[in-house]
Amino acid sequence: MTVEYSSAEKIRRIPELVDELFRHVLYDEEPIFISDEATIWDVSAAAPEELLKRCIEYYKTPLSLNDLRKPLWVLLAEISNKK
Repeated sequence: MTVEYSSAEKIRRIPELVDELFRHVLYDEEPIFISDEATIWDVSAAAPEELLKRCIEYYKTPLSLNDLRKPLWVLLAEISNKK
């Protein structure tokens, strides 16, 4: 049996943004694999309101729960462009 993962090509292009996220927002999580399709919900077990609060506090930008449904590479790119 072969296990296939989704591509991680796009997420690999932004390692500094992923590291920043895990250092400052998801500091109590440890990712094993993040695919290009993964959202923040796929890499964190925190409650939605807690994730939203942490993101807003660290990135100092308005976000909604809908923003957190975007693929992680899209969300991080958008946040970094707003900084």
